[in-house]
Amino acid sequence: MRADVAAKVAGGSTAWSSNVDNTTSGRFTAGANWGVSTFSTQRYGADYRYADPVAASDPAWYRFNVPATGNYRVDAWWPTNSGYNSATPYIVATTTGNSTVYVDQRVTGGQWRVLGTFTLPAGDANRVAVSRWSNATGLVIADAVRLTRV
Repeated sequence: MRADVAAKVAGGSTAWSSNVDNTTSGRFTAGANWGVSTFSTQRYGADYRYADPVAASDPAWYRFNVPATGNYRVDAWWPTNSGYNSATPYIVATTTGNSTVYVDQRVTGGQWRVLGTFTLPAGDANRVAVSRWSNATGLVIADAVRLTRV
Protein backbone atom coordinates (compact mmCIF):
# COMPACT_ATOMS: atom_id res chain seq x y z
CA MET A 1 0.00 0.00 0.00
CA ARG A 2 2.87 2.39 0.73
CA ALA A 3 4.18 1.85 -2.79
CA ASP A 4 0.75 2.71 -4.23
CA VAL A 5 0.53 5.90 -2.16
CA ALA A 6 4.09 6.91 -3.04
CA ALA A 7 3.40 6.33 -6.75
CA LYS A 8 0.22 8.44 -6.61
CA VAL A 9 2.00 11.28 -4.79
CA ALA A 10 4.79 11.16 -7.36
CA GLY A 11 2.22 11.33 -10.18
CA GLY A 12 2.77 7.78 -11.38
CA SER A 13 0.88 4.57 -10.99
CA THR A 14 1.80 1.13 -9.81
CA ALA A 15 2.05 -1.21 -12.78
CA TRP A 16 -0.24 -4.22 -12.60
CA SER A 17 -1.36 -6.78 -15.16
CA SER A 18 -2.94 -10.20 -14.86
CA ASN A 19 -3.91 -12.93 -17.36
CA VAL A 20 -6.62 -15.51 -16.79
CA ASP A 21 -6.81 -18.45 -19.18
CA ASN A 22 -9.70 -20.89 -19.36
CA THR A 23 -7.46 -23.37 -17.52
CA THR A 24 -6.43 -21.02 -14.70
CA SER A 25 -7.43 -22.85 -11.52
CA GLY A 26 -10.02 -21.00 -9.44
CA ARG A 27 -10.10 -18.09 -11.89
CA PHE A 28 -12.31 -19.38 -14.73
CA THR A 29 -15.79 -20.89 -14.53
CA ALA A 30 -18.15 -22.10 -17.24
CA GLY A 31 -21.28 -24.23 -17.23
CA ALA A 32 -21.69 -27.73 -18.60
CA ASN A 33 -22.74 -26.42 -22.04
CA TRP A 34 -19.21 -25.14 -22.67
CA GLY A 35 -17.01 -27.72 -24.41
CA VAL A 36 -13.21 -27.91 -24.47
CA SER A 37 -11.23 -27.79 -27.72
CA THR A 38 -7.64 -27.92 -28.94
CA PHE A 39 -8.70 -27.55 -32.60
CA SER A 40 -7.06 -24.20 -33.32
CA THR A 41 -3.33 -23.62 -33.00
CA GLN A 42 -4.15 -19.92 -32.41
CA ARG A 43 -5.33 -20.71 -28.88
CA TYR A 44 -3.83 -19.18 -25.76
CA GLY A 45 -2.43 -22.03 -23.70
CA ALA A 46 -3.36 -25.70 -23.97
CA ASP A 47 -7.01 -25.35 -25.05
CA TYR A 48 -10.07 -23.11 -25.11
CA ARG A 49 -13.80 -23.33 -24.41
CA TYR A 50 -16.65 -23.13 -26.93
CA ALA A 51 -20.46 -23.15 -26.93
CA ASP A 52 -23.36 -22.65 -29.30
CA PRO A 53 -25.04 -19.24 -29.15
CA VAL A 54 -28.42 -19.22 -27.39
CA ALA A 55 -30.94 -16.64 -26.15
CA ALA A 56 -29.57 -16.97 -22.61
CA SER A 57 -26.41 -15.56 -21.07
CA ASP A 58 -24.81 -18.76 -19.64
CA PRO A 59 -21.53 -16.86 -19.24
CA ALA A 60 -18.00 -18.12 -18.92
CA TRP A 61 -16.46 -15.94 -16.19
CA TYR A 62 -12.89 -14.72 -15.68
CA ARG A 63 -12.12 -13.87 -12.05
CA PHE A 64 -9.47 -11.27 -11.14
CA ASN A 65 -8.18 -9.89 -7.86
CA VAL A 66 -8.08 -6.20 -8.84
CA PRO A 67 -5.64 -4.44 -6.47
CA ALA A 68 -7.27 -0.98 -6.47
CA THR A 69 -10.26 0.78 -7.99
CA GLY A 70 -9.06 2.43 -11.17
CA ASN A 71 -8.87 2.33 -14.94
CA TYR A 72 -7.91 -0.98 -16.54
CA ARG A 73 -7.46 -1.98 -20.16
CA VAL A 74 -9.28 -5.23 -20.90
CA ASP A 75 -7.79 -7.46 -23.60
CA ALA A 76 -9.17 -10.75 -24.87
CA TRP A 77 -7.62 -13.64 -26.79
CA TRP A 78 -9.57 -16.00 -29.01
CA PRO A 79 -8.62 -18.22 -31.95
CA THR A 80 -10.00 -17.18 -35.35
CA ASN A 81 -12.17 -19.41 -37.52
CA SER A 82 -14.85 -18.68 -40.14
CA GLY A 83 -17.21 -20.93 -38.15
CA TYR A 84 -16.95 -18.83 -34.99
CA ASN A 85 -19.39 -16.12 -33.88
CA SER A 86 -19.41 -12.67 -35.51
CA ALA A 87 -21.04 -10.90 -32.52
CA THR A 88 -19.65 -12.50 -29.35
CA PRO A 89 -20.61 -10.48 -26.26
CA TYR A 90 -17.93 -9.79 -23.66
CA ILE A 91 -19.38 -8.41 -20.43
CA VAL A 92 -17.16 -6.25 -18.20
CA ALA A 93 -18.30 -5.71 -14.59
CA THR A 94 -17.38 -2.05 -13.95
CA THR A 95 -17.89 0.30 -11.00
CA THR A 96 -21.10 1.61 -12.64
CA GLY A 97 -22.57 -1.70 -13.84
CA ASN A 98 -22.02 -4.10 -16.69
CA SER A 99 -20.67 -2.91 -20.01
CA THR A 100 -20.94 -5.14 -23.11
CA VAL A 101 -18.50 -5.21 -26.03
CA TYR A 102 -19.21 -7.29 -29.14
CA VAL A 103 -16.36 -8.87 -31.10
CA ASP A 104 -16.14 -10.79 -34.36
CA GLN A 105 -14.37 -14.03 -33.49
CA ARG A 106 -14.16 -15.01 -37.16
CA VAL A 107 -11.25 -12.57 -37.56
CA THR A 108 -8.33 -10.91 -35.71
CA GLY A 109 -7.79 -13.76 -33.27
CA GLY A 110 -4.64 -15.50 -32.15
CA GLN A 111 -3.42 -12.36 -30.37
CA TRP A 112 -4.42 -9.96 -27.61
CA ARG A 113 -7.25 -7.68 -28.79
CA VAL A 114 -8.26 -4.57 -26.83
CA LEU A 115 -11.90 -4.55 -25.69
CA GLY A 116 -11.58 -1.12 -24.08
CA THR A 117 -10.60 0.71 -20.90
CA PHE A 118 -12.98 0.50 -17.95
CA THR A 119 -13.12 1.65 -14.33
CA LEU A 120 -13.07 -1.51 -12.24
CA PRO A 121 -13.64 -1.86 -8.50
CA ALA A 122 -10.98 -3.28 -6.20
CA GLY A 123 -11.36 -6.82 -4.94
CA ASP A 124 -11.46 -10.46 -5.95
CA ALA A 125 -14.49 -11.15 -8.15
CA ASN A 126 -15.73 -12.14 -11.58
CA ARG A 127 -14.76 -9.17 -13.77
CA VAL A 128 -15.14 -10.29 -17.40
CA ALA A 129 -17.50 -12.79 -19.01
CA VAL A 130 -18.11 -14.26 -22.43
CA SER A 131 -21.85 -14.62 -22.94
CA ARG A 132 -23.62 -17.07 -25.24
CA TRP A 133 -26.43 -14.55 -25.87
CA SER A 134 -25.76 -13.74 -29.52
CA ASN A 135 -28.08 -13.43 -32.53
CA ALA A 136 -25.21 -14.41 -34.82
CA THR A 137 -24.43 -17.96 -35.87
CA GLY A 138 -21.19 -19.79 -35.11
CA LEU A 139 -19.53 -21.00 -31.95
CA VAL A 140 -18.86 -18.58 -29.09
CA ILE A 141 -15.26 -18.89 -27.85
CA ALA A 142 -13.83 -18.26 -24.37
CA ASP A 143 -10.04 -18.50 -24.22
CA ALA A 144 -8.16 -15.84 -22.21
CA VAL A 145 -8.55 -12.33 -20.78
CA ARG A 146 -5.93 -9.86 -19.54
CA LEU A 147 -6.38 -6.80 -17.31
CA THR A 148 -3.76 -4.04 -17.22
CA ARG A 149 -3.87 -0.97 -15.00
CA VAL A 150 -3.53 2.20 -17.10
